[in-house]
Amino acid sequence: MAMHVNKPEYVDTDEAVRYLDGSRLSRPFSMPAPQRLIAAGFLVVALGIGAYLGFKVIDEVVNAPARAAASVEENLNRDVALDLPSLPALVSYSDEDIRATFSDAGYTIYDKTEEEIAAAGVGFDLIKLPSDVSLEEAGLLYLQGIQNLSAADAAKVLNGSWEMTADRSSGTDFRVKYADFASGSVDAAVQNAIIAEGLDSSTYGDSGVDGSGNTFQTGTVDIDGYTYNWQVSACELSGVYSVDGLPDTAVYVGVRLYS
Repeated sequence: MAMHVNKPEYVDTDEAVRYLDGSRLSRPFSMPAPQRLIAAGFLVVALGIGAYLGFKVIDEVVNAPARAAASVEENLNRDVALDLPSLPALVSYSDEDIRATFSDAGYTIYDKTEEEIAAAGVGFDLIKLPSDVSLEEAGLLYLQGIQNLSAADAAKVLNGSWEMTADRSSGTDFRVKYADFASGSVDAAVQNAIIAEGLDSSTYGDSGVDGSGNTFQTGTVDIDGYTYNWQVSACELSGVYSVDGLPDTAVYVGVRLYS
């Protein structure tokens, strides 16, 4: 069955057609002066922020490595003395006498000695800090771990410092370890350590490169009628601390005196 749709009939009312006034739409758009000033201010601020952020990004990419290298160089050129302890001169001292010697010398000492060892009186583990590094600052840096520091911070705490350990639980075993930034090579660092420790006039033994890649020299020395063995070992500092940015010529040195 077909459906019928009722359509409205058109009725001509014969009335005039009214049109809206569109003259306002045809006018050129113009922002009021106060608003133009505000918009211009926002634009200037936005451009300034954009320029600043762009400069920071470019500066970080281009200049940051140069600044980091300069900081490392500055920390390596500080006026801090290594003041390496002479193991042959200290081997007959008690632990208390050694500590007193370091205190009298004005060294700032970071004590790593384990409580059990200290209580038993069989040794110690002491770090002599650079003269311009406080105990508080050193504590924060060492807690992070040298390998986790920036090259500048690592250079600051390593340059002018050494670590000395003593173990008297079975005989005598004295050791000192430090970073050498001055010698320029592993071989030179070994020879300079032997001279600094006063071992160059003693009897030399084996030398060469051990299974771990360390260059070493051994020998014996007579101290107060007793014969002690000694060994000086060295390797590239990067083999001990993986810190990008430290000099490739930096060396890690270890000196041992034992009986």
